[in-house]
Amino acid sequence: MVRQAVHVLSSSSLLICLFTLVTILQTPTARSFTIQSTAPPRLSTTHPYQDTHSYTQPRSSSPMLSMSASNTDSDARNDDQRIVVVGSTNQDLISNTNILPTLGETVMGDTFTTACGGKGANQAVAAASLGLVPVSMLCRVGDDIFGRNLLDNFRRVNVEFDEATTVLADTPSGVASITVDSKSGDNMIIVSPGANYAMTKDDVRKSLLEAKPAVVVVQLEIKPEVALEALKVGKEIGAITILNTAPAPEGWTLEDPGQEFYPHVDILIPNETELQKICQGMGSDTMTEEEMAKALLAKGVQSVLVTLGARGAMIVTNDGDSAETAVTLVDAPEDLPARNEPVQDTIGAGDAFCGALAAYLSMGVSLQQSAIFACGVASMSVRKVGAQTSYPTKADLPPCLQLESIQKAA
Repeated sequence: MVRQAVHVLSSSSLLICLFTLVTILQTPTARSFTIQSTAPPRLSTTHPYQDTHSYTQPRSSSPMLSMSASNTDSDARNDDQRIVVVGSTNQDLISNTNILPTLGETVMGDTFTTACGGKGANQAVAAASLGLVPVSMLCRVGDDIFGRNLLDNFRRVNVEFDEATTVLADTPSGVASITVDSKSGDNMIIVSPGANYAMTKDDVRKSLLEAKPAVVVVQLEIKPEVALEALKVGKEIGAITILNTAPAPEGWTLEDPGQEFYPHVDILIPNETELQKICQGMGSDTMTEEEMAKALLAKGVQSVLVTLGARGAMIVTNDGDSAETAVTLVDAPEDLPARNEPVQDTIGAGDAFCGALAAYLSMGVSLQQSAIFACGVASMSVRKVGAQTSYPTKADLPPCLQLESIQKAA
């Protein structure tokens, strides 16, 4: 009986692997990209998000990426506005079951699906899908079936990467094993970071110095010291540095000795739960969200943008050279058509917000207007199931989320 059970389970696993392999092999191949250091350093004294009302038309510059295939839309966009996302990419393995197993128990599943995930990859895909600026992903995957699937997905949505350095021969790709209760929606997740933890500080410094992006976006699903290095280099080259504090640190803080994050962050993006966690030790239990955000400004952050779910977002920033602190609540445009549609799935909405914010900022849109647009993109994403598969493309954007709407209002 035991042998039969093992045989059935092994056969099922083999069928799943074969199905995934066939699916990936049928996916059209595309381009790979190599970062080159052909452009001079682009140092700026003023960040685009400090402009309070307008956006800047693209400036001409020499290309920083060479492509091994035909020209794409990204060729027509300006490399001087490039976003580089430094973070994780995972293969999600999702099992749905009517009963979550207890310790030592085996239960039968309902459905099994795979999806491309990882917070870094989600944010890169969200930014690239808008088709506004070139987007590159700085990550690591294994030379395995999952890694090939993840990179094929990047190619489909025009997220650029250096394949020679991204693929590691002797390290498995990052994997998230997710078990979902089909009735309640409760889940259990085990993340095995794999190649995500193989990226080093030297890797990040070298790539960012060569690319010289306009915006550097970082999360905390990679090693803390690597995330910090990305922010440091971003500041050195004059880029806007964005830190999304997800997942919130466990067992360490953003201001540990020798690992102080805040002075290197232009825009800090926590959600409500993460804001509480990163402000522990400041008396956060008795502080309002606004008070916690202001406390972070005092530690060297330029702007704090707290995502509030259905309530939109709160921007807290220093008001120019004065000692005053500006607090602004923003939400998706009132005329966003998606407001009238039911919410299907909130997974990945925060990543949609971060990616969209980076894209609009890179176009020179003000922080406040970029946040409004990003709320709109996130609102559109929750009307569909999934994370990356729910992110709107440029063709999906209604007039109220297009740059032309700023000019009309001016």
